[in-house]
Amino acid sequence: MGTEIERVLYQAEDFLRRNVLRPKSAREAQKRRAKRKFEEVLRRIRRAGFILAGLLVALIVTDIVASVGFLAWIVAVPTIFLIAFLSLFWPTRRREAPVAASAPASPRSLRDMAIRVEEGLADRIDELPTRALPAADGIIARLGELQPHLSELEPNSLAAGDARRLICEHLPRLVDSYLGLPPAMRGPQSDSSQRFTESLATVAEELDHLLETCCRDRQLEFDTQHRFIETRYGEHRALKGE
Repeated sequence: MGTEIERVLYQAEDFLRRNVLRPKSAREAQKRRAKRKFEEVLRRIRRAGFILAGLLVALIVTDIVASVGFLAWIVAVPTIFLIAFLSLFWPTRRREAPVAASAPASPRSLRDMAIRVEEGLADRIDELPTRALPAADGIIARLGELQPHLSELEPNSLAAGDARRLICEHLPRLVDSYLGLPPAMRGPQSDSSQRFTESLATVAEELDHLLETCCRDRQLEFDTQHRFIETRYGEHRALKGE
């Protein structure tokens, strides 16, 4: 009887956490992914338009210079449209090869890898234990906040190295190793699920520290401007008796 009650309570908790209590971080991650896909579609359409226009111009110029003939036009025009159409299926960005542990990743590759890790975690979040969802949602939110700042890091800086190891190596390995366990070892009350939840919470805390590190210069700039405004205009108001 007690086991049945625990099972029902867990199912109720699972439903609430996955459908009612989920923060907006998962929805924001989906919005970011949809925006990236839409931008990719626009880039492919623009590229296809350039290819189509360029090849047609080249054909016209060739015809003016060398008079390619009517038969060549019949063959060339459909071929040009076919090439432009096929270009819609070519990615506009070449996927970067994984960065070796000893090699510094460029800021651009760090940002791109953070995007891929965020999307991978969002895709597999339904496979994670219910009590790990708050930490997973926090990680997704932090990865979204970190992406623009990762582009500004110096490739050889300590912060870039920490970001690469945490985001690109340790976090994916943790998730992969847990999901690689047999289902029986990933039960809601299993020791593996509990330890995984604790480890994921630790990663979320480290991402908080990493975000603080990445934003330290901006925070210092804000504090400087704040002190200047208070010193300059606060004293001015005091002198005027305001």
